[in-house]
Amino acid sequence: MPTHQLIIGLDLIAALQLLYLCCTDIKSRIIDNRVIIGLFFTMAALSWLKYEQVFVLQAAIGLVIGFLLFTLNVMGGGDAKLIAVLMLAVPSEQLISLFFLTALCGLLLIIIGWLFFRQSIKQNGLPYGVAISFGYFATLFLYAS
Repeated sequence: MPTHQLIIGLDLIAALQLLYLCCTDIKSRIIDNRVIIGLFFTMAALSWLKYEQVFVLQAAIGLVIGFLLFTLNVMGGGDAKLIAVLMLAVPSEQLISLFFLTALCGLLLIIIGWLFFRQSIKQNGLPYGVAISFGYFATLFLYAS
């Protein structure tokens, strides 16, 4: 099977994993570690096929920063793990776009949540895994070749 078809298949698997993650994050505000582990293997394989490397150092730095933010109650632990796992497959020159587009998706999520689901957002918080997932896909489409 040609590499291009494998990349498309892994992108589809990642999309399904992230769709499931978004649904569970919206429903329960929990990002399951099993999904993170599955995404870890998907992102590592995807990165290797696309770039012939896995961006481990930047993902590790992202994980450390994410857990610092978690200890300060700024973000959830699942969100920190999710962003780190997705960073495995994002080259360093695309990281600013990833963070910017994730923040933009987060802003849209806040606006939609505040307009239509205000009580749920007040009680349960914002399912930011949704914004992280959409930010990743926006970055993927922005740099698609």
